[in-house]
Amino acid sequence: MLKHLLVLVLITVLLIGCGEKSNEPQKILSDKEKYSFDSTDLKTEGIDNSGKPFAMEYKLKKGDVLSYRLTTISNNNQTITIDTTVSSGVNQKIVYLLDLIVKDIDEDGNTEADIKINSLKLDASANGQTFSFEAGKDSDTSKIKQFAEFHALQNNPFSIRFNKKGEVLEIYKADKISNKFLEIKGVADTISANDKNLVKQDLISGVLQPLVTQIVRKVPEREVYKDSTWETKQPPIPFMVYQINYVNTYKVSSVEKLDDNRIAVVDAGIVFNYSGQSKVNQGGISYSFQKPISTAEGKFYFDVDKGYQIKSRTKTKLEISYSMEANTPQGKQKGKRKDIVNNTNILELLK
Repeated sequence: MLKHLLVLVLITVLLIGCGEKSNEPQKILSDKEKYSFDSTDLKTEGIDNSGKPFAMEYKLKKGDVLSYRLTTISNNNQTITIDTTVSSGVNQKIVYLLDLIVKDIDEDGNTEADIKINSLKLDASANGQTFSFEAGKDSDTSKIKQFAEFHALQNNPFSIRFNKKGEVLEIYKADKISNKFLEIKGVADTISANDKNLVKQDLISGVLQPLVTQIVRKVPEREVYKDSTWETKQPPIPFMVYQINYVNTYKVSSVEKLDDNRIAVVDAGIVFNYSGQSKVNQGGISYSFQKPISTAEGKFYFDVDKGYQIKSRTKTKLEISYSMEANTPQGKQKGKRKDIVNNTNILELLK
């Protein structure tokens, strides 16, 4: 019911900052500054050559307010050939400025925090048309309704709970967001309680969880050092006619220094394996799928001494193609379709 904010979020979130509370006044960013992102490598101050093993874990304290900029960029190019070839493309960039506000740390070290999206801007183009929307600034009621899911996110905090190793245990208190979405759509008073809950759960799994996954990254249980590697096997996921079996892979490529703190620089990737039947008959049409081609790469920077992620950049590419054949009154008709989807996510600590 609620369309996802991130294009093919399924693949993006598989690959996959923060700051300390300060009494200093925050710098007021101009619109150009706050929506401009930096995708370059983090500029550190040298290499840590101690060679000592270290633990990566979150070390947040009650009252910490952590500010981030998260940029998601999606490019989807599609080609359909039947009698003629028709190509189309959709490009989308969303920039979120948000705070993670630490509410409590329990006796087991689990963190309870609110996430508040302060600003959000979308720029998109599709087949020669351009679209732009900034939550809280666009007052056109038709645009607000068109981009209801974006408008509902702004200034409506939700809560998360995660452990020292960045495992997200719970995402909750999303009622304000789902209620605002339904209000904008004009169905808040007519939709059933069950459907309201379905909208909320769809929002949590399809929108909030992918955002949280970028902000709070799971880190290894054991101590690591330069050149340490580890991997995490994930549960299979259904995708079209296939089942995706995948393994996240990680390597500490270097240990660097920034403001006298150790920064673990971690390269990340995914090993994909698709299984399933490539030929399907449905509604009198025969489909023949080519096995998807997937690539994923990324890098994240984790402050070992302060205990949080300070920057990350991930890229995924997915190529899907299939042919179709059907008997029609005019004879046998054939066609084919190809989609190429590129996603980039950039997380930055705002200081």
